[in-house]
Amino acid sequence: MRKATFIVITIILGAIGYRLHSRSTDSYQLAQQQALAQFAALPGYRLLKQQEPQLWQEVRESFLHSLAAGHSQQQAIGEVRGQLTELVNLRIVKADDRAVTDYIAVAVQEMQALNSVSAESCYRFLYPQVSGGVNIGTLLSSQMNQADQQALEQLFLHSLGSDRTRDIKAAHNALNEVVKRLYPHWGNQLQQLNQPEDLATDHQKLCVMSIDLYRTILKLPQPEAANLIRQMVVG
Repeated sequence: MRKATFIVITIILGAIGYRLHSRSTDSYQLAQQQALAQFAALPGYRLLKQQEPQLWQEVRESFLHSLAAGHSQQQAIGEVRGQLTELVNLRIVKADDRAVTDYIAVAVQEMQALNSVSAESCYRFLYPQVSGGVNIGTLLSSQMNQADQQALEQLFLHSLGSDRTRDIKAAHNALNEVVKRLYPHWGNQLQQLNQPEDLATDHQKLCVMSIDLYRTILKLPQPEAANLIRQMVVG
């Protein structure tokens, strides 16, 4: 009788455990689906889903993988942001003047905010190809992340055509004007902007110079600034 009772209890406990496990799994999957739906509706990412379905699938998988690793939704969004770098550069060459300059203006704000965290964070943001990038989702405020997403939205929205015509001579002239404005303060140290991977480079100084550079570019008339930025991206 005791043996039979033990078997019955085991079966009952097993059934309860199965139900609890099922509910736990269902809750996890539901939470994951909700997080993915919220992510897919964010400015910038909702257009990515429509315009670049292959890249969206890669970003989506990375986002879900990050969640599965126990990361917060905001952290996961920050982690996948770096996957858009190449696309952003391609779109800058296609976007209208306002979308280009507005995007760079937000990037300058991000540089300044990251520099207040640490010079290394700013450096990693500026040169992800050298340093591996940074997670703005965890290092920047929610307001700054929202501004980043809105800038992405406008860039993607206004860059669906062919590449904009670039005036290379005008870009060189504009760059010379920018350097002329910066040189009295920075002198030959400006050359460090061309050598970000140099181990001897002062990352703090490089970050501040980069902020100064882009702020000065944005003071140019918008068409000149956008033309120069496009040329800088193309190289």
